[in-house]
Amino acid sequence: MSAPVYGTTDKLTLGADWEPQGNSPTSAGTEASETGADGDIIAETVVNVVESGTSTFIYKGALTDFVAAFAAADCDVGQLAATNTLLITAIGIDYSPCAAGQRPMVTFTWRDGPTEAPTTAFCYVTALTLPTYAAANVIVPELIASVSDDSEIKTSKWDLAMQFGEDTDKDGEFLAGQGYAGKETVTQDYAGTPTSLTSTGWLQTSGPGAATGPTTTNAGYATAPYAFSRKVTRSAPAE
Repeated sequence: MSAPVYGTTDKLTLGADWEPQGNSPTSAGTEASETGADGDIIAETVVNVVESGTSTFIYKGALTDFVAAFAAADCDVGQLAATNTLLITAIGIDYSPCAAGQRPMVTFTWRDGPTEAPTTAFCYVTALTLPTYAAANVIVPELIASVSDDSEIKTSKWDLAMQFGEDTDKDGEFLAGQGYAGKETVTQDYAGTPTSLTSTGWLQTSGPGAATGPTTTNAGYATAPYAFSRKVTRSAPAE
C-alpha cells in the first residue's frame, strides 16, 4: 500500500495568515427503513448526507483583534468559507496555550448544504475585542475583567455559535437552511477567587457559590471556574 498523507491542510481556505493545525471531518446521513409482515427490514436507504466537522488553526497575522481577522477572511459565524461550500456554524478560541508562550487555538465548526451550499444574508459577530497573540506580552487574557487581591486567571475560552434549521424535500434531501439563535459564551478559570467580575450585559451561568465557595482539594489550592453567556444579534456580512 502507499504511505498515508502526513500533515494537515487549510480546509476552509482562510489564507496565508491562518496556519492549519488539524481537521476532524465526518459524513453522516439519516437512515430510512421499512419493515415487512414478519418485522424484518424489507427496504432501506440513507438520505440527507451531511459533511460536517471542525478545523483548528493558529493565527499568524499582524492584527491585534480576532474580530478583524475573521472579517478579513470572510469566516464569521453564518458565512460561507472554502470557496462558498462550507457554512461556519461556530467559532471557539482557547487562550490557554498563551500561558506557555504559544498562540491561541482557534476552532471552526462547519457543515455543508449538503447538495447545495446554504445561503445566509447575515452573520453573527461579537462586540468583544478578542486579543490575538502578542509576542511582547504573552499571557492568558481576561475577556471578562475581574477585581481581586489574591487570584489570577489560569484559562480563558470564548465561543460563538448559531443553531441551524433546515427543510428537506420530498425525497428527504436538503432543500434549504437558515442560521438562527446566535449566542456567545466565555469561560474563565482562576487560581483563587476574584472579589468580583465586571459582567454587565452577560448572564453568569456558573461560578463559586456564596455558601459553598471555590473548588478545593486537600492537596491543592482553591480554584474558581466561571461561565458567562449572552445573545448575539445578526449583522450584515463584511464586504
